[in-house]
Parts: sequence; C-alpha cells; structure tokens
Amino acid sequence: MRRGQLGWQVFIAVLAVALAAVLAVGVLTRVAFSSAFSAYVQALTPMRQGMGMGRILVANAADQAFRNSVNRGVVIGALVALAVAGIAAVILSRYLTRPLLRLEEGALELASGDLSHRVDVQGPAEVAALGEAFNSMADSLQESEQLRKRLVADVAHELRNPIAAARAQAEGMAEGVLPCEPARLESVVEDLEHLSRLVDDLQELAAAEAGTLQYAMQPLDLSALAQREAERARAFAHEGVDVRAETTGEVLVEADEQRLSQVVRNLFSNALRHTATGSVVVSVNAELGWAELRVTDTGEGIPAEDVEHVFERFYRADTARAADTGGAGLGLAISRRIVEDHGGEVFARSERGKSTTVGFRVPLAAGTARQ
Repeated sequence: MRRGQLGWQVFIAVLAVALAAVLAVGVLTRVAFSSAFSAYVQALTPMRQGMGMGRILVANAADQAFRNSVNRGVVIGALVALAVAGIAAVILSRYLTRPLLRLEEGALELASGDLSHRVDVQGPAEVAALGEAFNSMADSLQESEQLRKRLVADVAHELRNPIAAARAQAEGMAEGVLPCEPARLESVVEDLEHLSRLVDDLQELAAAEAGTLQYAMQPLDLSALAQREAERARAFAHEGVDVRAETTGEVLVEADEQRLSQVVRNLFSNALRHTATGSVVVSVNAELGWAELRVTDTGEGIPAEDVEHVFERFYRADTARAADTGGAGLGLAISRRIVEDHGGEVFARSERGKSTTVGFRVPLAAGTARQ
C-alpha cells in the first residue's frame, strides 16, 4: 500500500477545482470579449468620416461596454468556480471523513467494553491503513482480555485444590475429627509449600512479562552449564532413566548464568516428569552464530496440535500434561521470557509416544568463532 496517496488525491482535487475555475472564467471572458469587440467595431465603422469628438465618445462607450462585459464574465466565472469548488469540497470531505467517523465510533465502542467491534476498511490508503491498524489493535485487546480471563481461571484452579486440602485437614484437626499427627501436619505443610511455589512463580512470571527481571550478563560456557545441570538432574530421575550431556567443547555465550541455569532446570524437570524409562539427553552445539541447547527425552511425547502451546502459562493443565504429574505449568513460560531477554528463542518438537525435544538458542558471545 503506497503512502502519500491521500496527499495526491487532495492535490489533484484542488488542481481540478482551480482548472475548472480558470476554464470557466476563460470561456466566459472570451465570449464576453468577442461580443464586446464586435459591438465596438460596429460602433466605430459608421463614424469614420464624422466628427472626431463623436468618434471618441462612441469609442469610450464601446470600451466601457467591453469592460462591463468582462467584469460580468469574471463575476459569473468566479461564481461558477465557487460552486464547482463547493461541490468538490463536499464530496471530498465526505470521502475523507466518513471512514474517520467510523473509526471514532469504533474507538468509543472499544472504550465501552465491546472488544469484538471492528470497522470497515475504506477510504484513501492512509485512512484504510489506519482502519487496518485499528482492527489489529482490537484483535490484540480481545486476545489480551481472553488471556487475562484464562489466567484468572487457571490461577483459581491451581489455588483451589491445595487450599481446599489444607483447610479440610486443618479444620478436621481443630475440631478433633482428625488426629493431629506428624504425617497429617506434613501433608498440610506440603500443600502450603505448593501454594508458596505457585505464588513465587506467578510473581516471577509477572516480573518477566513486565520486563523487570534483572540480569548479570557475562561470558558463559553453555557446555559446562549443561554438564552441571545433567549431573544435578540425575538425582531426580526415575530409576533406570539415563541422564547425560552430549557436548562438543566450549560454547561461549553472553548470559546470566543463574537465569540460564533456571531455564535448563525447567527443561530437565519437564523431561524427567514425563519419562519413566529410557533417557533424557541434553546436547549443546554452535552453528552460524548461534548456540543451541536441546533436552531430548523418550517420554510419552506431546500431541502435534499441542506442541506450539508448551511455552504458554499453565500448559500442564491441558490434556497433554496430566495434572497429577505436578508443577503449575509456569516454568516454561518463564523460561521463554528469559531466553527472549537474552536475544534468543525457544523451540519444541515431539513425536507422540516416542520422544520430545525442547530447547533454546541464543547468540554466541562476541568474538566467538563462527562455526
């Protein structure tokens, strides 16, 4: 869509009005001049042999008639030009203001809470582009509102079970219905810890999405980080699950070590949670200016239609990740924001019933040899 089209339309419209006015004045002036000139010649012809004073008087009268005719022609031409300009101005004004008025009405509809309202894209290129931008904004607002409602529902869902369990046990012990024994108290403590972790995750997610997370950027060997996290993850793996790291040497990136460790731990946590047998492998490589870390498991996999949603908030509440596997489904959402803050991107691939690969890529540190 070419920009500046509106300016050209206004220019052409004004030029057309001016041209019409000039043509109108010119035509009328020429007609008036011809008539006046003919009258002037006819008035002088009979008096060629007459008195000089009489000839002068006749010439003056003819000249005055000519001037009056020209004046009348100019006035009439100006009136015609004014009428043409007025008609053109009305048409142009309606052409330009009608879509703008629709945009104003649409903005008021959005302000009143009707986020489904859209405007017809009409008018010159600039006005049409404004209409498209308005509809895009309305789409974004509607999507944000849907996400907000979903977030509220998901948070309520996550809070309901541990609160209900802790309250039931606490009330039972307080009323003497349930014995106050260490095992029951430990269950209450576990519910409270779950709530505490959920609140911490929500707070961190809010900070991440607001862009207020703090980073201490420094050169970091991503291969060494993967080795350390693989060693740590072995302690949490199911019996018989092989956890290992496959690296090809030093891979330097400019990153916050604590934050990237948090991302890798989240990837391991999700992989181990859904891998009862087989292996969980973290691999690191560098290529074309990017460092890539992948965690591949041999778990149950993710349905193809759900792969693109694994980095969304509360994803584990979906059918592809059963609620009884633990976690609030916020870790990967936080991880995505951390990786994006490092100038990178996340990715996920899965083959249902066979394996899942989730990882990220970030830029190599400045000065690192491109591979």
